[in-house]
Amino acid sequence: MRGRKKSEETRLAILDCATAVFSERPYHEVLTDDISGRLKVGKGTLYRYFRSKEELYFATIVHGLQGMNEAIADVVHQDLPLDRIIETLVRTLIDYFWERRDFFVLLHRHEPNLDPGERAEWQKRREEAVDLIARRLAKETGRRASGRINYRLAVEMLFGMIRTVCLYRDESDRRDDLARLVTRVFLTGVGSPDGLATLRHPSATPRATGNGRG
Repeated sequence: MRGRKKSEETRLAILDCATAVFSERPYHEVLTDDISGRLKVGKGTLYRYFRSKEELYFATIVHGLQGMNEAIADVVHQDLPLDRIIETLVRTLIDYFWERRDFFVLLHRHEPNLDPGERAEWQKRREEAVDLIARRLAKETGRRASGRINYRLAVEMLFGMIRTVCLYRDESDRRDDLARLVTRVFLTGVGSPDGLATLRHPSATPRATGNGRG
């Protein structure tokens, strides 16, 4: 990895290493020394490709979106009832962002400074995810709610709920409970009896079959 000329191979190696390091500890505990040391390069190499730890952290998220979109596609194409699809999808996204709550804080501050190519990639991946989920929602509810639902807006609301539980969860909260909470509120509404019961007792909502992690 010597030399001054940038290469895509080196950039990807930095992203892969940084992704691993950031997944092990909270953002504020990670030093660029940790990443350069594991990769066995000087910090100067990191800063030739990424101007700051924030920029590198955000780039790892964008770098991982392809895999996240593939996971979303796997979920939405399953032959399951809508509530199971939504709960599995929510759990998949919560799992991804569980240790990345700093991402949502940094996104607001850092997104305007993204490289145009990186911004385009971020927007493309996000639009792909929204479109995948919106089309599955339309397929499941279209015949009984045709013309009455803005499916893309509904997906954005779902993403907002996932963002909220990732940002404001307590240390004692379990991923399965939060996934069920988001699913029930999304499908039934806060004001309905089911929605209110879910908010009061998230762990008491019906469990989807299969094993989950806490």
